[in-house]
Amino acid sequence: MGRTVDQEVHAAFVEFRAKDDDKARDPCLSVQCIYCQQIRAKNTSRQKQHLLECPGLRGHPSAPQPQATAPGPNGIGATNGYSATPNGPSAAAPTGPGPAAAQLGTPSGPTMMSNGVNPHATPIQTPLQNLQNRPSLPAPVPQAAPGPSATPLSQQRPPSHSASKPKPNRQSTSNLPAPPLDDVHAAFVEFRAKEEDKCLSVQCIYCQQVRAKNTSRQRQHLLECPTYLNVMKDSIPANNLLHTFPEGDVARSLQIPVPSVELDFRMSIKLNPRVNIGNGIWGSRDWVSFIGGQWAGRWGKGIVLPGGQDSQVTVKELATSIGANYVLQTADEQPAYIIVKTKGWLTGAKDVLEKLADPNVADSINPSTYKYRVNLSMETGDDRYAFVNTVMWVGSGCRRGHEVIIDSFRLN
Repeated sequence: MGRTVDQEVHAAFVEFRAKDDDKARDPCLSVQCIYCQQIRAKNTSRQKQHLLECPGLRGHPSAPQPQATAPGPNGIGATNGYSATPNGPSAAAPTGPGPAAAQLGTPSGPTMMSNGVNPHATPIQTPLQNLQNRPSLPAPVPQAAPGPSATPLSQQRPPSHSASKPKPNRQSTSNLPAPPLDDVHAAFVEFRAKEEDKCLSVQCIYCQQVRAKNTSRQRQHLLECPTYLNVMKDSIPANNLLHTFPEGDVARSLQIPVPSVELDFRMSIKLNPRVNIGNGIWGSRDWVSFIGGQWAGRWGKGIVLPGGQDSQVTVKELATSIGANYVLQTADEQPAYIIVKTKGWLTGAKDVLEKLADPNVADSINPSTYKYRVNLSMETGDDRYAFVNTVMWVGSGCRRGHEVIIDSFRLN
């Protein structure tokens, strides 16, 4: 007795499990066509349809040649359910008792396949014909001999076909980082092609490609999806500036973390009257020494030691360059000492800056009418506060008579 249609379909595919170490995470089998090496989820109906459209069957030496046969007296086609000619029905007498095999419903007329090929434009060699008049399909990969180290064929991965189908260089596709799991799930719509299907399918919302649900492969797909990559590049802030890098430059594909700022501590510093050094090569220089002060914040509090100094240079339109050095002392029982270096600028309208230079009226100036902006770095040898050696801060300050108050924001 000849093989059934399902047996012929199964003979054309090699079964395997993508994750052979965890059946719970990968309950569905996958199959690979022995003609074109295409991989898909195991589904007999779709495997039959794939063989009708398989490009690898064209001219394959083991594929059957279409043969025209007359329809039987009951008008039923060939027992394998496939037409022998592409443009008309054909039938063959039943090979055994019982009802004839169900027809696969091959459409008539000039329909197009899903891959855009007209199946009626040229004769196509179909994989299944009358079982009595055709050679058998090529046998699948032989099963390993039983033994302690043998692996069942259903759990083996399909053979590599790198010679005929080279793998793409995925590293050169994109320099974007792998998308997080939430973004992967958001990029695909899940559905079940048929109610009886056990495995879910997914469709990419960017390119509409459909594939079996598999998180790892979905993530890799996004890194190769041109539409997704373009969307991600457009979301990079540097690519939305007035001037950008040329298209294709690696700098256009790099998603760099954006730093955030949070208020870390506040300082209040008392100042001695300024000493004017005179005009130098950089501008009019003033020397300001610190009487002392206090500080408090998220990670400690203490005082500003006397003896700090600020060497200021006033340039065009009274803008002032600030360069200060001073020492913080913590309020611990055994205090730690932290050196602070501050650099920045005091800028604003000329009439506003003239008023700020007068300690008698500086308190009446709204801080939002000028910019007192500095960056701060710290240094200490105390292990309790060693983290300050590698942290950066930006400060926003204001002048109040002979006092300066600065809020310091940590860059994260």
